[in-house]
Amino acid sequence: MNKKRISFLASLTKGFNTLVDIGCDHGYTIKEALEKQAVKYAYALEVNEKPLEKAKQTLKEAELLEKVSFFLSDGLKSFNEFFDVAIISGMGGRLISSILEASKDKFKGKCLILEPQSDNYLVRMWLMLNNFNITSEYTLEENNKYYEIIVANPGQSNYSWLDLNYGPILRLEKSNLFMKHYKKILNIKRNAYNNSKRQTTLPEEIIELEYILGERKMDKVLYDEANYYTKMYIDDEKRDLIIMFPGGGYNHTSPREAEPIALKFNAIGYNVVVFHYREKLDFYPEIYTKISKEIESLRKEKNIANVFLHGYSAGGHLALELALHQDLYKIGSIKGLILGYPVVSSKPGILHEGSFANLLGPNDSKELRTRLSEELEVNEKAPNLFLWTTATDNAVPAQNSLLLLEAYQKYNIKYECHIFPMGHHGLGLATKETARDENDIIPYVSTWFKMLENWLELQK
Repeated sequence: MNKKRISFLASLTKGFNTLVDIGCDHGYTIKEALEKQAVKYAYALEVNEKPLEKAKQTLKEAELLEKVSFFLSDGLKSFNEFFDVAIISGMGGRLISSILEASKDKFKGKCLILEPQSDNYLVRMWLMLNNFNITSEYTLEENNKYYEIIVANPGQSNYSWLDLNYGPILRLEKSNLFMKHYKKILNIKRNAYNNSKRQTTLPEEIIELEYILGERKMDKVLYDEANYYTKMYIDDEKRDLIIMFPGGGYNHTSPREAEPIALKFNAIGYNVVVFHYREKLDFYPEIYTKISKEIESLRKEKNIANVFLHGYSAGGHLALELALHQDLYKIGSIKGLILGYPVVSSKPGILHEGSFANLLGPNDSKELRTRLSEELEVNEKAPNLFLWTTATDNAVPAQNSLLLLEAYQKYNIKYECHIFPMGHHGLGLATKETARDENDIIPYVSTWFKMLENWLELQK
């Protein structure tokens, strides 16, 4: 019996009245919750009769049977009683996620105490997609085994891949146990890489762990009272810089289109700066003037060579506006422009209304919308372009991209475009690192990044 883990799980039920323990095993957690944490009533759930009988025996010996009901149930499928806190522990994250998904309506409004023993990111992703906010996270070690415990309550959340994989709270607090565990994993991966006969670029998973553990710098620079950018530099050598603008409809900055993708660029040798430009809602033109001043400052750093602008959705519109007006914003020469499913046009029928409304705010007018319809702003100084989108994007239709390409063709400026036949808006990498759910994972679409890597080589 893992006494330390069981006692800690039980301690998290303090202040609640009715507990349901899904996969209660021997019933030890329920026993502790009733005896020491003032929980008034508990439900013990098991999918098999044998462990349920063991739980009954444990609670009978503790003289607690009058405070417990026992259910043979697969998750909450055969259970319809009231509870205010649930524990699901001692099983893999994939199974925990499936239990939550199968009875999502029954979990609404409840506090969830979760202890996945693998695939933790799947549990955190389920919570994010189902209006739960992670309010606490804990690390624990017992019998040389490492555990992560997640407490979630109803609320909106928006997590990046790093948050999902390492915990939005754990990766910031960096407890001694957290550091010990992930240093061990990093050493294993480094040894495997060093012993590999193939000479390849440093794997992204190693770079990711180095950032998490603080072995690589991820400097946050605040450029006003709320907005900031994150510098993710590989080393002190002079390298090309990718300046990234995530999407978010000019309403927020999507974490899925930020650091997780920046890690991919680090892995192929590029320094990266990610702008979190929508933590405070600046309107046109202030949003552009503030960012351009920061770009001007970044260009003066000794380890910056060529500069590429890279944006997704509304972030693509932001990158376009800056790249097509380099002189106006005084950002210097832009070597290339990289766009993913960009907002481009204010043309009726294809515009993304929310992006233009959020960008312009009280300054909204027909004239400004026309001025910011970027296909009309392309000129002979526009930088070479790499663009990808999907033909089935219903949020920002591919016609946005086609209008931009038509303007590029008019000025005979080089571009490369990939319009994939499947996939909705906001795919990011189209891999699990940026996925909101399994519909975001499309291997065919994910090939865009390798195509981009080849395009970047052509720009040298």
